[in-house]
Amino acid sequence: MRKKTIILLAFFFVFFLARAQENSVPDFVFGNAVYYNLDVGETVIYNQTEIELIRITNQYNQFKIGSDTLWLKVSRRTLPSFAAGLRVFVADNIIVKKLTDDNPIHGLLKKDVLICLSDAAQPLLDPNRFTFPVSFNDGFMWNGEEDHHLFSYLGKDVSNGKTLYRSHEGIDFELDDAKGIEKHWLVAFENSEVVWIEENKKENNSNAVAVLLQSQSNPQLFYFYDKLYKRSLEVRKGQNLIQGELIGTAWGDGDRGYAHFSVLKSDTIPSFKPESFNVISFFPQLHELYYRNPQPIVRKFSRGAIDFRTSNKSQIDEKNNLSFEEYSGKGWIFDKWNPADKIMAITKKGQNNIRLNKVLFDDSPAKCTNPENWYEYEINVYNGVYRIRTKMGDSEVATWQRLMFEDVDAGTLSLAKGEFKWTSERVIKVSDNKLTVRIYVDESGKLSAGISEIVFQRAD
Repeated sequence: MRKKTIILLAFFFVFFLARAQENSVPDFVFGNAVYYNLDVGETVIYNQTEIELIRITNQYNQFKIGSDTLWLKVSRRTLPSFAAGLRVFVADNIIVKKLTDDNPIHGLLKKDVLICLSDAAQPLLDPNRFTFPVSFNDGFMWNGEEDHHLFSYLGKDVSNGKTLYRSHEGIDFELDDAKGIEKHWLVAFENSEVVWIEENKKENNSNAVAVLLQSQSNPQLFYFYDKLYKRSLEVRKGQNLIQGELIGTAWGDGDRGYAHFSVLKSDTIPSFKPESFNVISFFPQLHELYYRNPQPIVRKFSRGAIDFRTSNKSQIDEKNNLSFEEYSGKGWIFDKWNPADKIMAITKKGQNNIRLNKVLFDDSPAKCTNPENWYEYEINVYNGVYRIRTKMGDSEVATWQRLMFEDVDAGTLSLAKGEFKWTSERVIKVSDNKLTVRIYVDESGKLSAGISEIVFQRAD
């Protein structure tokens, strides 16, 4: 009798242990990745690993994953981290959602954080089933540095009699060289059906159309293509498309040539109201499809011109106002204090710039205060001796700024409104593969600092 009892207890122990290691039921699945909503203190099990959300600080989220503890930033354009054999990134969190009024765009977030998990040994999306949405046949190149990236904080938007703070609902591909011509074709993300084709009558733009595809593998997934050139459209409503099949080329809007792409999840077919879409965070998937490599890349430079002054004439959607990412090799260093994870660029015809203040995004939900009296722009470089100079100033306000290149003082400039001036060239030595430009700002907050260009070149 005792032997049977021991066997029975052992059976129940093994049974409940196995049950305890089953994967938690995800909120939804996209390719080889699962998405879970978590509140602070809540845990899920995935691949026999326990994942706990410990705390949130603005756009950063602390997790315990197996025996590892790490901070992860919301992945507007940040690549996954790896822990306990898992690939992990934060798709959204409650702080980022609260920065804007367009809550439906963040509709997949149901708790404090939406996390994406996948087996590190598997790609996020099977490259045999999914294709990057822009064809490479015409030499298209993408660096992921668009200011209009996924969940990018766009600030105040006044339209249709309403004032809203917006986050961007997908990714805009800069295709200014293809506007109105058959170049850089947009293609089907996977096997799918065309469910509608619409014109955006609100923008009074008869050349631009939007197309919505429904996934054939998962009917709850939709692929939204917008700002396509009406005359180049190759698809019709109800048509079944094979992965990579041509859809159309880019038009954009009245200012610049571009195409918009986003991935949506919905139980019903979404109507043509981008502000009401449930947008899936998918930047890591897109990055992996483009580079065809699940491992992060690191970009380095030996020379370059970092341009913060893109003129309205060219309308390029890169303003170099974004946070540092290793794959881009350059960017601003913010840490946890700036929930927008960017600086708003000042756009004025003929001369744009980045404006730096002690307080960013004043009088908006994204208002934040820099705990330091400086900002740092960092560039990945090869170790060695470099020559560097910067162009400072602001097109709209008077500025004060003190410059440091690594540990070399580059001087202090007080400039009038609309006045721009180059610093003297300095020779510096880099030994940590990071070229750092530090810009000190007025501690009182009365004057802004402004920068429009950095030029550097290795000298040894």
